[in-house]
Amino acid sequence: MALREAKNANILQLLKDNNVMTIVLIGDAGVGKTWIAREIADLADKEDLSYVTLWVFLNQQDDKKSLHQNIAHQLSVLSTIEEWEDNATKEEEHEEEDVESLKKKISAKLKEMRLPNKFLLLIVDGVPDTMDENDILREIRQLDEQTSFKVLITRRKEPVVERKEVTETKSELIKIVIEPLSNEEGLSLFKKRVTENVSSIDGFQTHALSIVKKSKGLPAAIVVIAEALNRIVEHDCGVWTLESAMKEAATCEDAHNSANPLLRCGYEMLPKRDKALIDCCWYSLQFFLKHGGVHYNELIACWILEGYFGPVDHVEKVYEVGHRVLVELIDRHLLKIRDDNAVVVEGLALTILDCCPDRNEGKSSLGLARVFEGGHWQGFGRITHADGLIKTMCNRDKWDKVSTLLIDGSRLSREVLDTFFEPMRGIEVLALFNPTIKTLPSNLSKIHKLRLLVLRGCDLLENVDDIKELKSLTVLEISGATSLKKIPDDFFHKLLQLRSLKLSAVQIKSLPASISELSELRWLILRGCASLEELPRLQKLENLLVLDLSGAIELRKLKDKTFKAHAKLRMLDLSQTKIDRLPFLKNLGNLTQLSLRCCKCLTRLPSLKSVSQLEILDLSGSSMLKENQDEIFPSMDGLKTLNLSNTKIRHLPSNNNSLPNLELMNLSDASSLDKIEDNIFEHLRYLRHLKLSKTNLQKLPSLSNLFNLEILNLSGCSALKEIVDESFQHMTCLQQLNLSETKIECLPSLSNLSNLCQLLLRNCVNLKELPPLESLSKLEELDLCGARSLKETDAKFLENMVHLRFLNLSGTELKLPPTSNLTNLTQLLLQRCRLSELCPNLEKCTQLEVLNLSETDIQSLPSLENFSNLRDLNLRDCSSLERLPGLKSVTHLEVLDLWGTRVKEFPYEISQLTHLKRLNLPDLKDVQTLDWGKLKNLPEELNWDQCGIFKCSQNRPCMSLSGTEFFQYLKTNPGLWETCFKEFQFSVCAHEKEGTARDIFWHRVDPNFREIYFQTLSLPEEHGKYLEIVGFNSFTGFEDALLKAEYISLIDNKFIKSLSDLAAGVKSMNVGNVMAMKGCWLERSTEMQTIFDEEAEVLMEENLETLWASNLPILKSVSNGNLQLGHLKKLYLDCCPMLETVFHSSQLPENLEVLQIKFCDKLKTLFMLNPSTDCKLQNLQKLHLVELPNLSSIGVLESKSVLDIFPSIKLIKVRECPNLENLDKIKKFAFVENSGPMKSRDH
Repeated sequence: MALREAKNANILQLLKDNNVMTIVLIGDAGVGKTWIAREIADLADKEDLSYVTLWVFLNQQDDKKSLHQNIAHQLSVLSTIEEWEDNATKEEEHEEEDVESLKKKISAKLKEMRLPNKFLLLIVDGVPDTMDENDILREIRQLDEQTSFKVLITRRKEPVVERKEVTETKSELIKIVIEPLSNEEGLSLFKKRVTENVSSIDGFQTHALSIVKKSKGLPAAIVVIAEALNRIVEHDCGVWTLESAMKEAATCEDAHNSANPLLRCGYEMLPKRDKALIDCCWYSLQFFLKHGGVHYNELIACWILEGYFGPVDHVEKVYEVGHRVLVELIDRHLLKIRDDNAVVVEGLALTILDCCPDRNEGKSSLGLARVFEGGHWQGFGRITHADGLIKTMCNRDKWDKVSTLLIDGSRLSREVLDTFFEPMRGIEVLALFNPTIKTLPSNLSKIHKLRLLVLRGCDLLENVDDIKELKSLTVLEISGATSLKKIPDDFFHKLLQLRSLKLSAVQIKSLPASISELSELRWLILRGCASLEELPRLQKLENLLVLDLSGAIELRKLKDKTFKAHAKLRMLDLSQTKIDRLPFLKNLGNLTQLSLRCCKCLTRLPSLKSVSQLEILDLSGSSMLKENQDEIFPSMDGLKTLNLSNTKIRHLPSNNNSLPNLELMNLSDASSLDKIEDNIFEHLRYLRHLKLSKTNLQKLPSLSNLFNLEILNLSGCSALKEIVDESFQHMTCLQQLNLSETKIECLPSLSNLSNLCQLLLRNCVNLKELPPLESLSKLEELDLCGARSLKETDAKFLENMVHLRFLNLSGTELKLPPTSNLTNLTQLLLQRCRLSELCPNLEKCTQLEVLNLSETDIQSLPSLENFSNLRDLNLRDCSSLERLPGLKSVTHLEVLDLWGTRVKEFPYEISQLTHLKRLNLPDLKDVQTLDWGKLKNLPEELNWDQCGIFKCSQNRPCMSLSGTEFFQYLKTNPGLWETCFKEFQFSVCAHEKEGTARDIFWHRVDPNFREIYFQTLSLPEEHGKYLEIVGFNSFTGFEDALLKAEYISLIDNKFIKSLSDLAAGVKSMNVGNVMAMKGCWLERSTEMQTIFDEEAEVLMEENLETLWASNLPILKSVSNGNLQLGHLKKLYLDCCPMLETVFHSSQLPENLEVLQIKFCDKLKTLFMLNPSTDCKLQNLQKLHLVELPNLSSIGVLESKSVLDIFPSIKLIKVRECPNLENLDKIKKFAFVENSGPMKSRDH
């Protein structure tokens, strides 16, 4: 790096020259201009030349206002976002200032800071090609003529604008061209950036030099690939190993375009399993191609809106995922974060788009990076995240200042919808995730500035008519609205600025005709509209980039006969529709993706010759498509992915030059394909993935030219008996080889497959012999299960496979050697295997997650103390096994199979295994007693009949259960209710809630905490039969228990819209007429609108004494019918924001003793009185009213006193009920406590 150091010293000397005011560093993207500027700034600071250094990042954006704002922030003239977070109250009234105002403030600040004999160093980074540096100098001089400035500018090339006349000054402008690094300098940099794991691999020096040459001397390329290699070790990168990644980087070929090969390689090394990371990276590259830097909060908000992190149940959790992705992309040097916390892209990284421009097209929900090309992006402003929302930075009480709001349904359910949105008249960006609303806020149509509206996961929403008045909308998403059946025809008449429209999983049969008027539309996503039958004409949508109709399973026809008007279209997806013919594809020269997956009615394709830029063609599952080679395989030089799986294709094209750049070919399940011509793969030199599984191939053509092949899948080719001996000789890149369920008898040599990670030979029943496998030292997965013809021999080749993670020798005659070297194993399956040890030494295999020793002769197991990762332990039919090791440490165990063992002691430790889902116990006939007090938790699946677990009776077992299988067993064995379950405490959790709700409620079966919990529910001390049901979406399986339980808790169950659903379900099963339920607790039942109606009366009225309802967001009434609830003594209502009244006069429960109501925002009155009726709660003793902002009446008429209505009242507590009328009548009584800050009213 000596040359760079000399250049830095030269630049520093120029800064010391009084005649030099400006230095311009010119060089290509990635050559290190910003890097040099930082080093110069550090040197100037060390030598005490400057009194302050200011950085301005233009990032190729011609925006003079950004220049002044950048300077103002750094001089503390304007607050940064973080300062806003710290002092929102002070800044909430701040309005964005114009350029002239900023100049004045900057000038004043500079006068304060000025020091003699020192200069202010201003670094302007990323000056765009369209801006002349003299314009920048002119702006700087206007700030303060007395301040001594030194300006360091970085740019890629000379300005391409017309030169303006510049007033001559004595100050000189020096331009310095930054040259790429020499090979020696590049190698030095690469070695400094990689970790020891990378630098210690075999052949590092040779590969490193090749990588440096591929970098073309650009430091950015070297750093990106170095960080990508460093992370191969840290992350599960799928098929990549460190050695294969290093070799790929060293040998990657230059693309046909301007893309730097190392940048493409670094992008390809992103871990394939981390879809969010890949999607966010691609989005960011697209976004920054046209836009400048944005604050990291804003970028994460974009990613969330694009749907890259899946459903948004909790905004804060999704934000954390976004922040993790951001840090990873910055660490990989694909993105950069500036001193002001704005994120920009590494300029060289933009070349990635040249080699994979549209591979992620259509994955974005809204396409914000695309639809706002051309400078229309207005951003989200200053935003922050907290408490279930992302919103504009302002004081928490100043909702009228909010212009951006992203909020999840759980947070929104705490608000009264209309009241919450009333002050937000100026909001511009609004996103609601999983809201439990049927209608939109009443004032929505008046929010005229709204330009982005996202309603995602709104399954209850029934009407969206108010949206049609929002003339400023440019982005609209309504997704998951399964209750929305119709949208009016004139819906889009006023929404003419729409650029992005997503109507996903909406149950409409036709689109509004006015959609044809949206000439600005770029993004149209109609994915999953399962009821959509027709599409109106779209000819006027000439700017359309993406059209996605996938999953519109009733769509049979497109009215447009041709796509000629859509010349800009880049992605077309008609997957899973019923169309039988496509419109003509003329004039689609920009189309890069065409997906017709599972179009079962499609019989033929139009000509594809005009779609010359096509990169992805997916015809998989279109089984009626008539084969026509000229249509399916025109000459498409750019095609990279071809998917013809599950089609009736019989032949591949004879013209094997037609697809020269193909990388992925999938012909899986093409059952009619029985032959491939010998020379078919001769010119497919870039092919990386070849999938031919479940075809009828009897013979493979030559594969010798597939040098770059990484994945070869021939599984299920049941007619394939032979593979040519030299097939794999040159496949040094091969990483996955799958020959499972073929009829091959022997394998060709695998000795050259040095990078092979996966070898699958499952159920190769004719395979008699294995070739030498000792050279496969990098193998991570080996599956020989079912290869029953293999000769009996010791599997000594395993001793060198230290990277092995998955090993399956089940059903083979191979003898397993000692496993001391296989320390990375996560799955070991040895069913019916011969073991070298009857007490296998597995102590070093502590990473094991799955261990199958079933049907082996083992006599004992090692201690499981260090096997905390174990999820599945199968010991079935290990007939010599009599004792189990301790199970306490295997806390993540999900499956335990002990059937057929001779274990005689009951494994009570299973009660501590809270993740256990399936348990097969041995025959318990020799177990004399079973202590139900120790058996608190049983999994969803258990071999009840075989093991004989219920032969010993014990009253009142207390258990936490998953699923309803246990109750199904009781239904077939009803006598157990009397022998074992005269009393019980069951907590039943739905399967899909496993791992979430189960962990939360586990404490309820712990004796130390259970009683405390029951006390909070006001449960009687004698509660013999208690049933808790958590997280079910349907009513099935536990009817007998519901009928018998005296106390029932229903938590987070979507199947309940009222208790009549419960009663009707029990009644329909003919299991009885009257429920024993004395107490009922309802919590988070998001579908419940009323608690009782007529259906509930017969089954529930006779016994119900206690009712507790909490967090019911759409509850509007306690009872819709004439149910008297004569036995009800205690009623608790908590957090029911839509409830306006408790009882009508005809429904008053005459035996009610306790009434407690809290946090019901809309509650106006306790009783809807009838003046002609004498209303009285004769037995009410306690009345608690807490935080009811709209409560005006407790039911006491002007002519009555409190004792007239509540003659037995002993205690009234009222808090935070500011609108309660007739307050004086209450305050007269000594039993009033803590009446709070209420205001008395005169009437």
